[in-house]
Amino acid sequence: MDVLLQLLRAMPEFSQLKESIDARQTAAVSGVSQIVRSHFIAALCAETGRPALVVCQDELAASRMQDELAAFLGSRPPVLPGRELTLIDAAGVSREWEQKRLRLLYELAMGRVQVFIASLDALCLRTMPRDVLCSAAIRLAPGMCCEPEQLAARLDAAGYTRASLVEGVGQYALRGGIVDVFSPAQDKPLRAEFFGDELDAMGFFDPITQRRTENADAAVLLPVAESVPALHPAGISGLCEDIRALIARQKRRKTPNPALLSTLERDLDRLENGVSFACADRYMAFLYPEFATAASYLSRDAAVFFCDHGNLSRAADARQDALGQAIEGYLATGVLSSDQCGFCCTFDELAAQFSAQGAVYFDSFLA
Repeated sequence: MDVLLQLLRAMPEFSQLKESIDARQTAAVSGVSQIVRSHFIAALCAETGRPALVVCQDELAASRMQDELAAFLGSRPPVLPGRELTLIDAAGVSREWEQKRLRLLYELAMGRVQVFIASLDALCLRTMPRDVLCSAAIRLAPGMCCEPEQLAARLDAAGYTRASLVEGVGQYALRGGIVDVFSPAQDKPLRAEFFGDELDAMGFFDPITQRRTENADAAVLLPVAESVPALHPAGISGLCEDIRALIARQKRRKTPNPALLSTLERDLDRLENGVSFACADRYMAFLYPEFATAASYLSRDAAVFFCDHGNLSRAADARQDALGQAIEGYLATGVLSSDQCGFCCTFDELAAQFSAQGAVYFDSFLA
C-alpha cells in the first residue's frame, strides 16, 4: 500500500481530491475503473486518517468493494447488511441480519469502526436511533450492582426470549443467581454469576456443551431486533396508547377499513397480554418518532464515497418504486395504516443528511 500511495501522491488530481476532503468540499471524479476507484478510496482513507463510508449500489458491489479495500488497506472493512422488514405476521422470523446490523451500528456509535461499506438499501432503511440503541445496550462488568431478576427484566424489554437452555442469539436463561444470555454483540453466549445483588464473575460458554470456555471482564447486551415495542418512549403502554388512538381515528372515518381495524385490535391485544410480537416493524414510526438511518451513526468527521452516482440514483428510484408498490398492497389489505409508512429515505435525503453532518460528499465515481 505504501508503494501505491507514493504513486498517487505524485498525481495532482489526487492532491486536489485530498484538499477537497480536508476542506469538506464536494468533489467528483469520473473516468476511472473499478479497481482504480478502490485504490483512490483506500489511499484517501490512509492519507486523511478520517472515518469513511463507502456507499455501493447493491450488496454484490459492496462485497466486491470489501475485497478490494481489504487488499489495499490490509484489513477487511465490515459491510453493513441489509434486511427485510417484517410487516406481516409470521410464526418464526430470522433476526440474523438485523442482529448483525445492530452489532455494527453499535460499534459505529462507539467510534470503533474506521472504514465501512454499505449498500444503498442498507443505508437508507429506517432503524433504531443512535441514542436509543446506546441507552438500550446493557453493559456488564464484574463488581457491578444488579440483581439477576432486574437483569432479566431488562432483557425482556430488549426483546430477549427466556429459555431453559441458551442455544441461540436473543435467548436468556435465569437459574437462581446465574443468568445465561446470548447477545448479538458477542460471538458466544455469556454466563453471569451473581452473589446477592453483585455481579461476581462472567465468562463465555459453548452453547453445545454449556461449559465455560473463557472469562470475561466486560460484555455488552444489545437489543435483539431493530423494532422492540418496549423501546417506545413511553414503553409498551405508550405503544398501546398510540394504537388505540389509531383505532379511534379509523372508526371515526366515513368508511373505516375493517381489515386494518382487525389488524390493529389484534396487535393491541397481543401487546396488552405480553404475547410475542414478531411484526413490530409496522409500528417503527411510533416506536422511534425520530427518523434515523445508519447514516445517523456516522461521525461528523467521516468522509463519504458514493460509487457511483448514476447507478446509485437509478437503484434508489427502483427501490422507492418497489417499496411504494409493496406499501400500497399493505395499505389495501389492512396490514399498515397511512401513519406508518416511513420506512426508507430517498437518495436526495441521504445526501442532504451527510451535508448536514458536515461529512464530505463525493458526487460520483464513474467507470
